[in-house]
Amino acid sequence: MEKGQRLIRTSIPVLNSKDIKLGKEGQIYRSWSVTPGDFFRIYKDEPLYLEVNFREDLKAPKVVLYTDMLSKGKEWSEIEFEKVTPNNFRISVNPKRCGIFQFKIKHSPDNGKSWFWDRVPFTKVIVDPAGAKDIRMYTLLPTATGNITAWKRELTHIKNLGFNMIHLLPITAMDESESPYAAADLFDVDHSFRDAADKRGALEQFEDFVEVAKENGIRLCMDLVLNHIGIKSNVARMKPEWLIPDRNESDSLMRAGCWHMNKWIKWEDLVKINYDHPEEHVRKELTEYMKQYALFWANYAAYTGGMVRFDNLHSSHTGFIYDLILTLRKKYPELVIQAEFFSDSNTLLKTASECELNLLLANPWEHPFAEDLRDYISYLHEISPELLFLNPLTTHDTGAPAQLYGKAEAAIPRYFALALMGTGQTGIVQGTEHGVLEKIEFIGRNRSAAYPEMNRYSDMIRKINGLHNRFPLFHQGRNIRFVDGKHGAVLACIREDKKGDQKVLLAANMDTTGEHMVTLDLTPLAAVIEKVKLTDAFSGQSFMVDSDMMDVLIEPCGVRAFIVGR
Repeated sequence: MEKGQRLIRTSIPVLNSKDIKLGKEGQIYRSWSVTPGDFFRIYKDEPLYLEVNFREDLKAPKVVLYTDMLSKGKEWSEIEFEKVTPNNFRISVNPKRCGIFQFKIKHSPDNGKSWFWDRVPFTKVIVDPAGAKDIRMYTLLPTATGNITAWKRELTHIKNLGFNMIHLLPITAMDESESPYAAADLFDVDHSFRDAADKRGALEQFEDFVEVAKENGIRLCMDLVLNHIGIKSNVARMKPEWLIPDRNESDSLMRAGCWHMNKWIKWEDLVKINYDHPEEHVRKELTEYMKQYALFWANYAAYTGGMVRFDNLHSSHTGFIYDLILTLRKKYPELVIQAEFFSDSNTLLKTASECELNLLLANPWEHPFAEDLRDYISYLHEISPELLFLNPLTTHDTGAPAQLYGKAEAAIPRYFALALMGTGQTGIVQGTEHGVLEKIEFIGRNRSAAYPEMNRYSDMIRKINGLHNRFPLFHQGRNIRFVDGKHGAVLACIREDKKGDQKVLLAANMDTTGEHMVTLDLTPLAAVIEKVKLTDAFSGQSFMVDSDMMDVLIEPCGVRAFIVGR
C-alpha cells in the first residue's frame, strides 16, 4: 500500500437461504448404491430407473430428481418422481446426450411445504452411446491386405461373416520402421495404400472406402496414437520442443516403450510427446495439434457411427486425455471411445469415473484355461454396471489362436464363449477365419498374408455372430449363470434377458484334443422343473427335457447353443 492511501474494506458476500435442509440418516431407502466413489452407466437409448422408499409413513410425501442429464446443454433441472404407493416413488429418465452426469434427490414430507436434500453425495452416471452396446469387430491389417481397393473388396467378406465394425490399424504415413504406430505424418495416408490405377490421392481413396463401408452397414474404429511419434517424423524434425528430451540418446530425444513381463521394452523408432512442457504457449500449440489429429480421424469414425481406439492409454498423459475426451464428445456426441488400458481394477474404476471411456480392452488371452476364463467372464459381468469391456478373441499384438491355445480350431469355442457369454462387445483379427497358424505381421509395407485354408472357420463364425446379433440378452450384463459344475474343460451357462422373455443355454469345450461329457444343472430354467423345450440354435432341431440335470457330450473344440422354450 502506498503512503497516504486509505484502507478500503472489500465487500462481504450475502448468503441467500433456499429454505432447504439436510434429511435425516436412514429416512429413505434408495434403489442405487450410495457408497462413495461408486457410479453406474446406461446406454443412451435406455432409461434410467430409480426408486425411493420412505421408511416411515408420511402424510403427503414428494420426491424430486435434481440432475444435469435432462438438457442438451449443461443446465440443471428437476423432475418429480411418480407416487406408486404411499411410501414408494419411482422415476424413469431418458438422458438427452452422452457423457458423465450427476444426480441427487430432494424430498418433502408435506407436499412441498418443506424440503430436505438427501444427505448422501451426488451420484455419478455415465451415459454411453447406443453404438457401444452391440459390437462385433473385425481387425483389418492394412499393411497385410494391400491397397485401399483391396480393403473395399474385403468389406463384402467381413459383412458376410456378420461383423458390424472394422478396426483399422493406423493408416497414417509411416516412418522409417514401417510400423503403423510410428507415424511420419499424422494427417496423411501412407503412400503404399494408394491404388496407382486410381488417379485420386490416397486420402480421397480412403474417403471413398469410408463411404462404401457405411453403405454396407460397417462402422469404423480408427486407431489413435497419442503418446509417441516416429523418430524421423515431421514433428520430430520441425517441432523437437514438443518431444521429451533425453541427453542419453544421440538425438537427445526420449524413446517410448512399455512394460512387459516386468521388463521395460524400449521402442527405438518412437519418441515420446511432451504434454508437460513448461512453456504455456508450447503446451497449447502441441495439445491443439494433437486434438486436431484426433478430431481429423474421429470424423471418419463418427460418420459411420463408429469408434476411436486410444492406443496404450496406460502410458498416456491423463490431463491431455481428459481434455481430449471432452473435445471429442462435444464435436461427436455419439462417438464410441475405447482404450487399450491395462491396470488394476481400482485404477480402472477411478479412470472410468473421471474420463468418459465407453469401453476398455479386455485380455481374455491371459486366461487360457476353462476355470480361469469362467472366472474372468464372471468378473466382466459383475463389474459391468461400472466398467464395459471390448472382449475380443485376440488382438493384432497377441499370437494367433493356434499359438495361444495349441490349435487354430481353438478359435471356435473361445470366440463362442467371448461373444455369447460376454456383455456384448467382441471381435476377431484378420486371418482367424482362415485358420492362420501364426499371427500376421503388421509391420512393414506391402506384406502379404498366407492362409492355410480359405474360410476354414467362416461358417461357424458367421453362425456365432448371427446369434449375437439376434438376441438382445447377449448385450446385457449380470444375466449369466454357469451350470457346468466348474468343469475343467467345458464352459456352460444360461443367459436370460432382463424381462425374462428369452433364455439360451450355451456350452463350449475348450479342450483341443478330447471330448467331454458334462452334466448341466438346469434348475435355473424353472423354479420347479417341468418339461422344457430346447431348440438347437444351429440345426433347428428340438427336444424336450423333463429333468433338472442334462448330460451333454461335446467333441474337442465343440460348441452347443440351445434356445429355451416351454
